[in-house]
Amino acid sequence: MGLTVLSQNELDHLASTSMTAEEAFSYLNNNMMPRTLAGELEKIMEIKGAKKLLIDKLCEYHPDMSRDSVSKKVRGWISGKYEPSDRETYFEICFALGMDATTANEFLSTSSDSGFHYRSPRELTYYFALKTGMSYREATELFKSLPPVPENVDDTDTYTEAFFNKAYKISNVDEFKAYINNNINKMGINHNTAYRYFMTFLKCLTEPDSDFAEYFDASELSDRRISIEDITSEYLRMNIPADTSKVKYNYIQKMIKRYWPSATSIKNMANRTEDIKRKVLILLYLVTEGIAADVNYDIIDDDLPPEEMFKEHYERLCIMMTDCGFALPDPRNVFDWAALYAIRMSNSEEIRDEMQKLINKIFDLPETDMTDDIDE
Repeated sequence: MGLTVLSQNELDHLASTSMTAEEAFSYLNNNMMPRTLAGELEKIMEIKGAKKLLIDKLCEYHPDMSRDSVSKKVRGWISGKYEPSDRETYFEICFALGMDATTANEFLSTSSDSGFHYRSPRELTYYFALKTGMSYREATELFKSLPPVPENVDDTDTYTEAFFNKAYKISNVDEFKAYINNNINKMGINHNTAYRYFMTFLKCLTEPDSDFAEYFDASELSDRRISIEDITSEYLRMNIPADTSKVKYNYIQKMIKRYWPSATSIKNMANRTEDIKRKVLILLYLVTEGIAADVNYDIIDDDLPPEEMFKEHYERLCIMMTDCGFALPDPRNVFDWAALYAIRMSNSEEIRDEMQKLINKIFDLPETDMTDDIDE
């Protein structure tokens, strides 16, 4: 899925402009038109009866909830007051509003972190159900009828794209069940390609004596014990507030904080007890200057004009997101805009330093001590 006109305009503006962190902060607050769930729903709600249909269907899916509670929740989504806290709700919205599989994939990509994860039995079932016109109830019943994914399956060589290519051609339930039964040992809820990228990035940071270290200033850690706690503190936290308050932060702050990694979550991702978050991959790309995204890449020439360097980084991010089945970098996504801004402004500074400067402005943090000290 390519960029919309508004997103392309934002990308062109980023590529051709030069802003201080103060100016970027002002632009985010006053000029950017962020993509939001509320905005996506507003477009859908222009269809007569769509709001009532959404409420009716959600009441059907959740008979234990009162209509007033469901209506309040929907009003909150439409007004932008809050967003669903779990991915399943996004699927419920897709079914409730009668989306086809293509429209649902676009909606998921723009409203959540990624489109369908085709190697996940649940998400592949939802894709098939929407493609063939099944209801949400029928889809959940179909999923319940499938065998569970075996534990401790070695799926490191299984690519999500292969499942989509096969599932795209399946047109009836019996064929779908047979396909799942024959391939269940290769399926799983985690993104394998994203995990490979993640571990490559992590190795560059945990083993700073590697060939890549000199390119992103990891050499200062070479004489220390490098733990995930160290890596998270030094490179990934960026002094983002760790509290879970839902009321003290504005929309921009919430979108930056959302899914921001802790040392625990990074450990869980490394151990495969938690799936790789899209935001984590982008952060790791920033702090490693992108050199680990693919070991076959040439190092980006520091002498390239800023616009050309920005274009090269953007294209590499697009390749990585596409490989992983994640949404492409979207300049109307607040976090993505901030990441792309940091890349664009990194002519003489490290990308992570430019990101930190902007984060300092967004959260009103001190200008000094831009990263936490690593514990000795």
